[in-house]
Amino acid sequence: MHRRIKGLARQILLPIVYGLGVAGILASGDGSNSGGIRYCDLVVRGIAPTTDGSNDVWIGVLAITSSGEVDRISRLASNGAERFGVDIATGNTDNAVRAIAIAVEGGAVDDLYVGGDFDEGILRLNDDGTLDGTFDANVGTGFDGRVTSIVPAADTTGDIYVGGNFTTYQGNPVGALVRLDDDGMLDAGFGGNGAIITNVESVAMEGGGTSDVYSGGTTAPAIERWNSSGTEDVTPDFITPGGIFPVFSIIPATDFPSDVYVGGGFAGRIIRLDDEGITVNTFAVGAGFDDDVFSIIDAGAANEIYAGGDFTTYQGNTARGLIRLDTVGAIVGSFNTGAGFDDPRDATSASQVASLALATPPSTDLFVGGGFTRYDGPDVNGLVRLNADGSLDTAFEVRIEANGQDCNNDSIRR
Repeated sequence: MHRRIKGLARQILLPIVYGLGVAGILASGDGSNSGGIRYCDLVVRGIAPTTDGSNDVWIGVLAITSSGEVDRISRLASNGAERFGVDIATGNTDNAVRAIAIAVEGGAVDDLYVGGDFDEGILRLNDDGTLDGTFDANVGTGFDGRVTSIVPAADTTGDIYVGGNFTTYQGNPVGALVRLDDDGMLDAGFGGNGAIITNVESVAMEGGGTSDVYSGGTTAPAIERWNSSGTEDVTPDFITPGGIFPVFSIIPATDFPSDVYVGGGFAGRIIRLDDEGITVNTFAVGAGFDDDVFSIIDAGAANEIYAGGDFTTYQGNTARGLIRLDTVGAIVGSFNTGAGFDDPRDATSASQVASLALATPPSTDLFVGGGFTRYDGPDVNGLVRLNADGSLDTAFEVRIEANGQDCNNDSIRR
């Protein structure tokens, strides 16, 4: 586990300055200074648009620079310029930040939870980037392993569900799915010490306003549903399906909220299950994807979904890293990614899409993050904003500072 930077430094950056100037998802480069050339490659693993009307977006990013690596949380303006940032871990970090999520309780506007492979495994930032000292003090020694997913509870408590690859919290044994109060204390009402499960990669609330929660992971049974007391929901309600693992992403369907879409590294890489854990055959993916699906999100209209990952084809059709599907598993042709995502420096890197998020409504734009360096031709550095038709929003360019270097579309190591 990587050492978290103590006394997190908040760095104020003027956007005007920049205006002038997964699990196998890594940008090319080892952080060494190759031939003295300065560079900065970005790998974006978490995206969380704000809800305060600013149209800002939080990102969790690994910056691989010519002077070393740093994991950073950045708040970006609507044009991609960094308003301020916080370094979480430095050194050979290998994506120490794994999950970010906006806090939802009424008193906080755009506070941010951060989870990953660093000391304590979880922290909370205020909306100005400063550390929430109360939450940090209550977390104490935190988790003994990495946090991979953070999801707000569906009720109004402000509590969060936290999943990952850990076995203790504050020195006490826990399952790999726990519920924390908004002040960082373990909610003993959820299974006492959490759900009895290991290696959780994704957590999702069941749709329709219920209190049930799904977990997906890398060991069988990879998909399970838990009730509000942390008890596994088993036959006759939910039969854990076999053969579907590893699982990297779960989301509820919007047309039937008790159904879920599941993405991962199993055959076809994507599936839809009903509330009994049975495959919904009307979502017909056929051969599906040729490589892993890391992220699935609701597309915001027509009950459709976006899927992102390391794939290059879907049902034999070219689809590099990103696709939009309708409720029967068909490609939505009005969303065209062209040549899609790639990193031309590494023929084995495929598309490296790791995270997806819809822009703040009423916008229908889509944020896409990962370890890619190109989208449909132009150079891009780990993060893009796409229009509703799949075209690149050229008014948005990620521009942050890391290790004293500017990181943008021109800083990619060639």
